[in-house]
Amino acid sequence: MIYEIKKAFEALLHPGINTNIFKIIRNAIPYYISPYLDVPSPLTIYWSINSVCNLRCKMCDVGMGNENGTFYKNLRIDKKLHEIDIKIFKSVIDEVVDDKPFIAINSTEPLLYKHIIEAIQYCTDKGLKTALTTGGYNLPKMAENLAKAGLKRLIVSIDGPSYVHNEIRGRKDSFERSIEGIRKFYEASQKLGLKNEIYVNYVISNLNYQYLTEFAESVKDLPITSLNYTYLWFISDEIAEEQNKQFGDCYPVTPSCFNEYINPYDVDIDVLYKQIEQLKNKKNIHFLPYFSKKQLYKYYKQPNEFLVKNSRCFASWFIVQILANGNVIPYSRCHNRSLGNINEQSFKEIWNGKKMKEWREFIKKYKKMPMCKRCDLIY
Repeated sequence: MIYEIKKAFEALLHPGINTNIFKIIRNAIPYYISPYLDVPSPLTIYWSINSVCNLRCKMCDVGMGNENGTFYKNLRIDKKLHEIDIKIFKSVIDEVVDDKPFIAINSTEPLLYKHIIEAIQYCTDKGLKTALTTGGYNLPKMAENLAKAGLKRLIVSIDGPSYVHNEIRGRKDSFERSIEGIRKFYEASQKLGLKNEIYVNYVISNLNYQYLTEFAESVKDLPITSLNYTYLWFISDEIAEEQNKQFGDCYPVTPSCFNEYINPYDVDIDVLYKQIEQLKNKKNIHFLPYFSKKQLYKYYKQPNEFLVKNSRCFASWFIVQILANGNVIPYSRCHNRSLGNINEQSFKEIWNGKKMKEWREFIKKYKKMPMCKRCDLIY
């Protein structure tokens, strides 16, 4: 129970969560009673609003065109353009409005979705808070309208100082455009008298683990609510093999976000840990979560081991992911077996439907699968 309480409070720092401890307890109750009990609306509904991106990120299946990767299959789907029908988006919002979930639009690149301002404005008009995660390339030209639409939390992914980030993201001016967009969003929010939040997410990999302190210094004058350092999710060949051996008949996966550029074994733990210790008590800087040196070593050097032996997945009692083709899955980094489709059923029919309850029963029984070893929802 101590582990569960700790996770509940850590969840409040997650960029995709905006809730309170009472709602967390409310949604947790069915987990402990029966997976077949109806669960109140999720605390967060994640939207993969479209299936395209304008960056070529080296740590991403989509950016690297890894069509076999699990992450690619969830986000890029079948190499075609998919996007949520704005009418369907609004109908889901109408269904859940009374429970006031957080609406987190997190992929693939939301600023390429032609209805993004309309979607955020609709949520605002209905009294729902929204978050948007972006690579930032189109942010300068859209920042003002995002603020006017009432975007509550802007989350910009930046992976190092300019010369590091631009190399990782595959665009020579990606860093500069992100910084410009952040400033414009802040200025527009100030003019409107809005206290909007700006998060910067830095994903630690072997490509940028050396630059944490340098990056923090480079953005210290930005109007950032929170600088979040997170850890790269991936599925290695060994993890995929173990997953498919045990659960391949129902939840098969493929190696993902692990390629010619990305290799967790290349992270120098001494260098990384020294920087974490220098930054961990700085104002508005968070490590999600904070890892000890021993845990860092296990994370990057022993990726086939779980960090916490008694960990378990609670995700499907609290959040859900809607993909660009309308399929509903537990999370963008999870399996891609559909639990329903919002183009064919109402959201509430899916959230407490037969397939979802069977999935909840399965994951409660097994607690987690090999594919979960580096998922941020486990540790």
